[in-house]
Amino acid sequence: PEQVQDFYPTPSTVSTVMYYTGIDPVSKRKVYVCRNPHEKAMQRALIQYRNPNNYELVYEALTKAGREDLIGFEKKCLIRPRYGGKNKERAGRAVSKKTGAEKQKPAKKKKTIRNVHKKKKEA
Repeated sequence: PEQVQDFYPTPSTVSTVMYYTGIDPVSKRKVYVCRNPHEKAMQRALIQYRNPNNYELVYEALTKAGREDLIGFEKKCLIRPRYGGKNKERAGRAVSKKTGAEKQKPAKKKKTIRNVHKKKKEA
């Protein structure tokens, strides 16, 4: 999802009771309620983990939750591991192995115009 909304409790609902008390009124068990803006940002980043701008927050959230198994190159992983100290700005991005000559784009050919019909001469 591109947009994620913060939870604003609606009056007279079970979710409002859970938000303000931290207790599930049905089972009487404690429920974790996130009120810290940084934690909310980490949750939002986890939902939008494919966005490269969220890499640091996703990395922090996964390590804080003890889910380092989701950081790596396997299919189940959400993000790639960090690179060394020199390349922090490239964190989580694939490294291109192309040489300088291969990086240059070939010159574009001019497009040929097709299906051009000459006008018929009127007699």
